[in-house]
Amino acid sequence: MEELKKALAFADENFLVGLSNKGTYKRACKDTDGAEPDFDLGENSATVRTGGETCTINVPLTESKCTCVARGICRHIIGAVLILKNNITLDVTAEIHETVPEETPAEKPEPVAEVNEKKEEKKKEQVSERDTEKIHKCVKQCLETLGSILKYGLVRIPDNLPDVIEASAVRCHSLKMADAERALRETGSNLSDCIARRASFNIENFTAKLCRCIAVLEILETDCIETEQLGTFRQTYTAYNGKLDIMPIGQRSIKGSEYEGEIYYFLNMDVYAEHRFMSLSDLRPVFYDDTKRHFRGVTYPWGMDSPMKDMMHHEMKLANAKISGGKLSSSQETQILSVCKAVLDCDEIRDIIYTDFRKLAIEISEKNPENELEKLCFVQPEKCVESMFDKYSQQYIIILEDVKGNSISVRAKYRSETKNFIKLLESIGEKMLEKPDKNYVFLASAYIYEGELTLFPIEIYDFIKPPVSEEYELPEKYENIDVSAVYADRILSLFSEVNDMICVTVRGGLQADIKNDHKLENIAFNYGLKGLSRLIGEFMQCASSYRHSIDGNSTDILFKMREIDEYIRQGKKRLEIITSLYNMKGSK
Repeated sequence: MEELKKALAFADENFLVGLSNKGTYKRACKDTDGAEPDFDLGENSATVRTGGETCTINVPLTESKCTCVARGICRHIIGAVLILKNNITLDVTAEIHETVPEETPAEKPEPVAEVNEKKEEKKKEQVSERDTEKIHKCVKQCLETLGSILKYGLVRIPDNLPDVIEASAVRCHSLKMADAERALRETGSNLSDCIARRASFNIENFTAKLCRCIAVLEILETDCIETEQLGTFRQTYTAYNGKLDIMPIGQRSIKGSEYEGEIYYFLNMDVYAEHRFMSLSDLRPVFYDDTKRHFRGVTYPWGMDSPMKDMMHHEMKLANAKISGGKLSSSQETQILSVCKAVLDCDEIRDIIYTDFRKLAIEISEKNPENELEKLCFVQPEKCVESMFDKYSQQYIIILEDVKGNSISVRAKYRSETKNFIKLLESIGEKMLEKPDKNYVFLASAYIYEGELTLFPIEIYDFIKPPVSEEYELPEKYENIDVSAVYADRILSLFSEVNDMICVTVRGGLQADIKNDHKLENIAFNYGLKGLSRLIGEFMQCASSYRHSIDGNSTDILFKMREIDEYIRQGKKRLEIITSLYNMKGSK
């Protein structure tokens, strides 16, 4: 018990934020504020019941577990730690002081003036009470605007609602709410696609973005808002340590979305670099209606006289390069030291080519990529087994197999803006079928889609020599995949039904009657997903109350919808890797 008390005593705000993040910590504080404590203490652990889940708090705290589907340290675990700290006596002062080392000459106390300066800097990071009040008012207005989407439903949405959302985004901009402004503009742009009946509109994607927008706004409802929670309008770039040697590997045109333009992809030739894949973007936001303007600073980066597209066959060595998570800045301070012809048929690329699809699926799942650069990969299939256009999903699909007979699909959505790209992909698929002995390497963005490993192609090469095949052994935890795949598939099917229920609400509005509500709630409970069962029940109750009242509050329903979306997203991350391995023919 003493070890647990000692760990809890050390678990201050900074420690708990480090375990998770600021948003999770703030949400845990909100969830546990005034909550009735329900816990049992063990010798060196504690069992805490909070938010419909059961948490086991162990020593060290990083080894704590929760029954929810979230990976790692979730808001329930943070909340459980807060409950324990607030309800048991932590008289471990002696032990804490014993662990503090004696002062050495290199560890002199900071001067009072410097301490005061740091305190002053910390105060500046906090949003003032006056601005906090304005932000809270703005958040309330934004949520009411988003709530009108649920009120009317997409089938009866007013034509001017995207303009109303744009006005909300402008208010967010004036209050420096960068993340909220960005999320609102994306939601408004998607809503315009819906009203215009564009083929690019997808109800599932729209609902997911709506939930992300709600999550961004919900974070700003707390009493104490820090400036970092507002986000930044521009990316922060840091200087690259040393000279940067990059090889261009691909280019992609972006059309028919919130941004339009070009993205240029590079490979960092330093095999030990943190970010091997890098990119330079020349994108313009279409919601500003400024598509005719061209930014010379991006098209002609690093003081070049030639446009970037003319340099995509040259390896370049840069000095004073500035990066942000693998994204390159077009800063004119960056200098090109040398230029030579790019040779993609090289060991640096061969060494990172995936030839076993199972390895790619597992690494993508474990990395849990948050952006496109983290999803990029080189893939070399053994052969192409099918190339077709799916009229139902409006996607062009190529089915590939690796050396073990594992199959994955390459998918590209057809839109008027991607017509030429689809034609090119179709011709490549036909060539792969006609010449099965020819080697092809895909530069692609890898993700798991509906339980299957899927690639979105960026470039396809037919001149890179195949790497030496290495025997890949499936990790032990995936050896009995047949047993767990059946259960995983059932859970994912339930997630799909719940997501359909949310999409039906968004499409038809809160006045529409939702079918099979108790059925889904009961199935989730019987599967052991008590947290999801509770969320479904609460969502249904809120929706029912709204339908049977004159002045219903849609904000509470937005929050419940967002919670369900988060639960499903976290659950999919853990389960889809199982089904993706099972669905590969050679993985059984």
